[in-house]
Amino acid sequence: MRDICGIHAQVMGAAELAIAARVEGVTQEDVRAELWERRSLVKTWTMRGTLHLHPADELPLWTAATRAVGPPWYEAYGLGEAEGAAVLDAIGAALDGRCLLREELADEVARRAGEWTRKRIGSGWGYIIGSAAAVGKLRHGPPRGAKVTFVRTDQWIGWRDVDPDEALAEACRRFLTTYGPAGPRQFAEWIGMKSPEARSLLESIRVEITPERADARGPLRLLPEYDCYVMGFRERAHLVPEQVQERLKVHPRGRFEGIAGVPTVLVDGVVTGLWRRAKRGKRVEIAVEPSRRLTAEESRLLAEETERIGTFLGAEPELRVGRLDR
Repeated sequence: MRDICGIHAQVMGAAELAIAARVEGVTQEDVRAELWERRSLVKTWTMRGTLHLHPADELPLWTAATRAVGPPWYEAYGLGEAEGAAVLDAIGAALDGRCLLREELADEVARRAGEWTRKRIGSGWGYIIGSAAAVGKLRHGPPRGAKVTFVRTDQWIGWRDVDPDEALAEACRRFLTTYGPAGPRQFAEWIGMKSPEARSLLESIRVEITPERADARGPLRLLPEYDCYVMGFRERAHLVPEQVQERLKVHPRGRFEGIAGVPTVLVDGVVTGLWRRAKRGKRVEIAVEPSRRLTAEESRLLAEETERIGTFLGAEPELRVGRLDR
C-alpha cells in the first residue's frame, strides 16, 4: 500500500478487493483486522477530499499533503481561523475516549460549537469532519453494522505533526515514481490542486524513474471499481483499448464514470474486459465479459483469479464468461 500511495476507499468492498489484488494470501477478515483490531491501516479523507486507506504510520504525511492544497477549510463557511479552530477542538472534545456514530458526533459538536454545524457534520459527505481528519482530530472507527463511526486519531493510532509543504513534495515524488511519467496536470488532478501550483512544485523536485523491462509480463487480475491502477494514471488511453471504450458508452456506470467506476479485467497491464460480482450467502457469482477471445493460458489464469477472490471473500466462486446482463 505504501508503494501505490494509498487505496481509494469510497466503496469499502472495492478497497478490500484492491488490497487482495496486491497482497498474496490475504483475506477479507485480515484486512478488517488490520483496520479495526491491529490498527496498522487507517481509513480517512486524503487526496481529492475522498476516502482512502493508508498505513497508519503514514497518515500524518498524507493528511499534511492535503492541507497544503487549497485555502483553509474554514473560509468556505465564512469563519475566521480562531472560529475554525474552536470547531475542530469541539470535535476532539466530543470524541475524547469515545467512538461515535456520525449523528452522535453531530449532536455533540452542535452542543459545543453551535447548531449550524449539525447539518454539515451529519451529512454523508466529508464536510467539516474531512477537515478535522486532515489535522488529526478524527478518523473512521469500527463500523456499527452498516453505519460508520469516528474516533480520535491521537488516541487510536497516535499522531505527529508534519510540515504540509514537505509532505506535498514527498507525495509528488511518490506519485511520479508510481504513476509516472506524468506532468503537472496529471498530478494536480490526482492530488486535487491547481495546475500552475503543481507545475511550480514539479519544477522544484527531481525524481528518477526506473523503467520496467520491455519483456516483463503483468498478471491477470480482476480489479474492482475505483482501483488505484486506473485512478492513479490520469492519462488512461494507453490502458483502455478502443473496443473497451466503446463498451463503456453503454455500460450503466461506465457511461457516466468512465473506466474508473467499473470493475475491470486486467491482462498484462491493459484493460481486457469488464466484470461484476454478486455475493449470495456462501457463494460469490463472478461474471466476466472479455473484450477479446482469451487464450487458453489466460482462461486458466482467469479461473485461478476467480478462486483467489472466492478465497478472499470466504465464499465459493461461480464463474460465468460472456456478455454482462447489465
